[in-house]
Amino acid sequence: MSTTAPPSSPLHTSHLLRRTTFNRVFAIIYASGILALIHHHHHNLRHATTFISSAVTAIFLIADLVLAFMWTTTTSFRLYPTRREVFPENLEKVLEEKDFPALDIFICTADPYKEPPMNVVNTALSLMAYDYPPEKISVYVSDDGGSKLTLFAFFEAAKFAKIWLPFCKDNKIDDRCPEAFFRTYDVTFSDSANIKAMYETMKMKVESVVDRGSIHEEYIENEEERNVFNKWDDRFTRHHHPTVIQVLLESEHEKDIKGHPMPNLIYVSREKNKAYPHKFKAGALNTLLRVSAVMTNAPIVLTQDCDMYSNDPKTPQRMLCFYADPSTFHNLGYIQFPQRFHGINSADIYASEYKRLYVINPGGMDGLKGPCYVGSGCFFVRRVFFGRPSSPELPEAHQLWPNHVVKMPIKNRQVLDLAHEVAGSDYEINSTWGSKMGFRYGSLSEDFFTGLHQHCRGWKSIFFHPRRPAFLGDLPITLYDALNQNRRWCIGLLEVVFSKYNPLTFGSWFMGPLMGLAYAHNAFWPIWSIPIIIYSFVPQLALLNGTSVFPEVTNMWFILYSFLFFGANVQDCLDFMLAQGTFQQWWNDQRIWFMRGLSSYLFGFIEFSIKHLGIASNGFHVTSKVVDNEQSKRYNNGVFEFGVPSPMFLPLVTVAIVNVVAFFFGIMQILKGGNVNGLFGQMFLSGFGVVNSWPIYEAMLWRTDKGKMPRVISVISTFISLTLYPSNMETPLHTYQHVPCTSFNRVFAFIYTCAILTLIYHHLVTLRHSTTFISVVITTSLLISDIILAAVWATTTSFRLRPILRQAYPENLEKIINIKDFPAIDIFICTADPYKEPPMNVVNTALSLMAYDYPPEKVSVYVSDDGGSELTLFAFIEAAEFAKIWLPFCRENNIMDRCPEVYFSSDRHGTELQNEEEIKVTYENMKKRVENVVERGEVCPNYIINESQRQAFNKYRTPGFNRANHSTIIQVLTESRKEKDKNGQSMPNLVYVSREKNKNFPHNFKAGALNSLLRVSSIMTNAPIVLTQDCDMYSNDPQTVRRALCYISDPSIRPKLGYVQFPQRFHGLNEDDIYASDFFRLLIANPIGMSGFHGPHYVGTGCFFLRRALFGGPTSIVQPEIQELQLDHVVDKPITAPPIIKLAYHVAQCNYESNTKWGFQLGFRYGSLVEDYFTGYKLHCEGWKSIYCNPNRPAFLGDLPISLIDALSQTKRWAIGVHEVFFSKHNQLIYGIRHLGFIMGLCYAQNAFWSFWSIPITIYSFLPQITLMNGLDIFPKVTDPWFLLYVFLFLGSYLQDCYDFILYKSTYKKWWSDQRIWLVRGLSSYFFGNIEYTIKHLGLATQGFNVTSKVQDDEQSKRYAQGLMEFGVHSPMFVPLTTASIVNLFAMTIGIIQILTAWSLEKMFVQLFIASFGVLNSWPVYEAMVLRSDKGRMHVKTIVISSCLALALCGGASIML
Repeated sequence: MSTTAPPSSPLHTSHLLRRTTFNRVFAIIYASGILALIHHHHHNLRHATTFISSAVTAIFLIADLVLAFMWTTTTSFRLYPTRREVFPENLEKVLEEKDFPALDIFICTADPYKEPPMNVVNTALSLMAYDYPPEKISVYVSDDGGSKLTLFAFFEAAKFAKIWLPFCKDNKIDDRCPEAFFRTYDVTFSDSANIKAMYETMKMKVESVVDRGSIHEEYIENEEERNVFNKWDDRFTRHHHPTVIQVLLESEHEKDIKGHPMPNLIYVSREKNKAYPHKFKAGALNTLLRVSAVMTNAPIVLTQDCDMYSNDPKTPQRMLCFYADPSTFHNLGYIQFPQRFHGINSADIYASEYKRLYVINPGGMDGLKGPCYVGSGCFFVRRVFFGRPSSPELPEAHQLWPNHVVKMPIKNRQVLDLAHEVAGSDYEINSTWGSKMGFRYGSLSEDFFTGLHQHCRGWKSIFFHPRRPAFLGDLPITLYDALNQNRRWCIGLLEVVFSKYNPLTFGSWFMGPLMGLAYAHNAFWPIWSIPIIIYSFVPQLALLNGTSVFPEVTNMWFILYSFLFFGANVQDCLDFMLAQGTFQQWWNDQRIWFMRGLSSYLFGFIEFSIKHLGIASNGFHVTSKVVDNEQSKRYNNGVFEFGVPSPMFLPLVTVAIVNVVAFFFGIMQILKGGNVNGLFGQMFLSGFGVVNSWPIYEAMLWRTDKGKMPRVISVISTFISLTLYPSNMETPLHTYQHVPCTSFNRVFAFIYTCAILTLIYHHLVTLRHSTTFISVVITTSLLISDIILAAVWATTTSFRLRPILRQAYPENLEKIINIKDFPAIDIFICTADPYKEPPMNVVNTALSLMAYDYPPEKVSVYVSDDGGSELTLFAFIEAAEFAKIWLPFCRENNIMDRCPEVYFSSDRHGTELQNEEEIKVTYENMKKRVENVVERGEVCPNYIINESQRQAFNKYRTPGFNRANHSTIIQVLTESRKEKDKNGQSMPNLVYVSREKNKNFPHNFKAGALNSLLRVSSIMTNAPIVLTQDCDMYSNDPQTVRRALCYISDPSIRPKLGYVQFPQRFHGLNEDDIYASDFFRLLIANPIGMSGFHGPHYVGTGCFFLRRALFGGPTSIVQPEIQELQLDHVVDKPITAPPIIKLAYHVAQCNYESNTKWGFQLGFRYGSLVEDYFTGYKLHCEGWKSIYCNPNRPAFLGDLPISLIDALSQTKRWAIGVHEVFFSKHNQLIYGIRHLGFIMGLCYAQNAFWSFWSIPITIYSFLPQITLMNGLDIFPKVTDPWFLLYVFLFLGSYLQDCYDFILYKSTYKKWWSDQRIWLVRGLSSYFFGNIEYTIKHLGLATQGFNVTSKVQDDEQSKRYAQGLMEFGVHSPMFVPLTTASIVNLFAMTIGIIQILTAWSLEKMFVQLFIASFGVLNSWPVYEAMVLRSDKGRMHVKTIVISSCLALALCGGASIML
């Protein structure tokens, strides 16, 4: 902005503050932070898992939305902050004194006891004494209290003014308020002693009259005064009286002692009548506006509070520097000077200076359309009260028009009569006064409302803040008065907000958005109470429960919270200090803001609501200006004044108590080792609240003066605090959150889908225009491949649309469920071959599960030995004895690794627990005996220690007993009711089961074994929870059962909860996981993705079922054949009781399931080799849901295949199993989508498509390479736009897949191994899975269940640890893989040679890239073929066959092409 007057003699200048640019940049940054925070709240709200967490998140969202809105309104002041300077010394160069415009000054008072008349007199005298032509000044005093005491004071003031005014002007005194002058200066001026004596005499008379409440006869000096005072008869009250207008000084006739004209001084008490609304201060000002129009009609009007005296006699000249400048905008409506106050203590403990309201904010608005009107110190152009700048709204009488020239003396009877008429209580009836003319009605904050209207009508204003304050006023020195004043303002502001003149709508429409926001800042003051109350209670109450509601310190979101908190406060402090404030004053300002939010803003909101409902009516409460000496002393000492028992103090004291209790409770929790990171934000807020509440603690506890906190307030607040204390406000058992990249995944899925459709379109167009058989075959092959890849991508993407991460809190479980009420659990362990699944491995698994941190009498472990081996039984007889010392050892020492083998082989840095060595020796002896028995293949007689064992082992020696044909064997190894460990505590039940086998009846592999255990366990224990566990998958976390209970015990999800699935994790993985044995996508990424829908599929182990889920759908139970198998059956006999054992044998018979629903509607499902996948799929289709729980510490760890043939054989069996589901009536894309929905159907279809992957993998492993060797290009050129589509599809798919690995805490190297093994499986296990399924489906072979070997060779283990792939044996599955490796190598070599000599790289780039990519992925194959000499190298037979096939393929293709 530039100067607004001629540069030669400017009357004023203006400029933007230097920090403006910084403010604008910071506003953008801070707004981004706010949006991020709101997104964070919205995300948390969408994914809240409990009502309490939803409510807390919603509350903080509301609080932060309000804070964000108020920050936005505050920022509007920072975008164009303007500073102005004036040069009154230049005024005479453009305007002679005789041409100065006349000035009407309005002073309003309403109560002589709250606004002492001597204060009002001092204000009037200071204004009358302006360095301004006195004949041009008219002072109108509105006495809305209708008090003769005030009139008497002004009679005395009129006499004193004749001495005071010339004294001030002759001596060029700056402090022209007599009280301020005589308080500040010694008597050094001539006659000052006499004048002071006269002033003191006047003051004594006035105060005497006020004290008595009447005017003594001796004080009435003439008949005129007597006649005036006689108007106050018995019928005269402050609420009902006629108009009183008394001209105390008339400029034309009255002279001072030096013969100079006196200003006009007129007392006005407008008519009051209860039948007519008087509109409070706005009504009084409009009365003065009309009376002054009749009497003097000055073009300039100054409105002044009665306690706001003039501190600068040059103020009118400073005002004229703007009005007299012809370049000033024509629509200038008023000039606002800031309200400043005298007597403020150094710290301004009540923030009475209102620096933001009166100084900072008006300066910010000055760069827009100008400051709002603040009720005092404002010079109006009279014309502003009468319509818009371009269209005046003329009043009903021409004498009231702003351009009317008064030609008669003010004491003229006609003038006085008209003045009385316009001051009548009924004058405004059926007029536009208060709506279109004058000061506006409709709000107790008439000043704010009037300024808003004038700006909306097109007027502008100017804010001028001189170095010497233009006016100084009184201020409340008690907290109650300060808050009460603020409460009244809030009510008035709310009246504006809830009217058609709302600044956000009406204001923004007429003034522009920034000006609308600026006005909205004040108008919406009361809503500050919402976030202040929320942040004063909710974090603290949560802290008292140890519940974290803010991000941890180590969380990135914590940085955002810190930035928003400190950014706002530091910028506010900077604004304050640049406005000549101090840090201590700023601190008190934010403290009082906090207090107002809990008191005046809150109670203003409540009072407005009550009155808006018509329960009460508005009233105008005058702020008391009477000062008590003791209060003054405490105020000057910076001590807060409470004193009175006001309801507004209750929230303040309650918050103070809650914060201090929460703060010290938090410290105690942290000292006990609590979650410092999680509770830091709440601790900080509580500490901040304690520091801000320090004056309250002083007033409650230490002070004894009259300003202390009333005891009744302390008692009531303490009681309220106690009732607020939350008992278990929230004890979450589990929470969940969506993965952050979900939105990106959805957008990317849409884009990638469009790209896929474009590629298929490209293939179809190419196919239509193919001219040869070969081109048709090639294009068709590529089309088929890409359609399958598209289908596979679609199924994979289904996991990315709503991935969910869950967190369980087992530490909260006992707060909700008594440990004696924990449900019983039956654990199923299946083994089938003691040579592929060593019994010691199975024993270690069982021992780790028996040692759970769970009531042992509620744990039953059932071991299914589907191999019917006495070796396994012997191992468990040994384990049962060892468990009696192992279980108490684990619990006493809180051991995490409760698998003995893992514990004793781990490096514990030399620490050894009591009895550890003895237990280790016992374990090693047991291990030695078991392994010795396995090696011999039979149990030696010397290992059988009693007759019971001998009888058990004799069953295995009956004629015809073999693993495929034998009777049921059930052996109870430990019984909880009888067996005790070495400490006398109950042991878990341990039961060995080998179901009957007969070649005439199908045994249904693992699903049959599990159903047999399900029935046997129903007979013996019938626990409501069933854990299925692979024999090589030991427990790695003793808290796992409790984690599962966190979900099972939640009544909100239990009705449809079928099972809780933990991921399979593996120990001994080499660094790069060369076989992708971690099955990252199958066991981690995909279950997380399915969690957002019906839940993860069952993966065969680590799964906690609700037994109810295996007996029909959630709403339709399927009853088993006998009562003892029903869910509600209560087992009331020992598990070794003969009837129990007999019935258990019965249900384990091979023919028990004949003509029953077992395997189809009951139990684990038959029909697929992958019984786990099929069972989970069927349960979901029946309506059950599942939960995926993936704790930081793996719940289970298992063995993994360390040779490639074992890894591929395992996935081949799985591929056959999912094929069986896909080609059945339960097809995932038909049956699944119909029962589960489209996305969940696709999720299940992803596994079903495994075998189909072999088609595109095989095609892309051979077709591009063969065509490359023959110089035939089948892909777009590099310069072709279609090439970019291929690049996007390839890189998009691979990069997103890699990102999934990194997101879920895997590594790039493991991702690379995973995609390599995906190619290997496509050419081997998936390929042969297709062939084997087809052969068996044609009836050429029967299905078999091949157990994956868990036996590890030491040499193999070494090679695996080094990252070398184990080929070793000749297998048909290695032939396609090796053939593809050879073909790719040939193709890459020939392609490079030909491109260097004859071909164009542009044409052949894609094929060369694919061949090179194949070579890179085949590097382990080349190593095994050529470079390695160990036993894991590629078998010669495989190499020879593959080489022949490669040569035949290449030769045949060259002939055909």
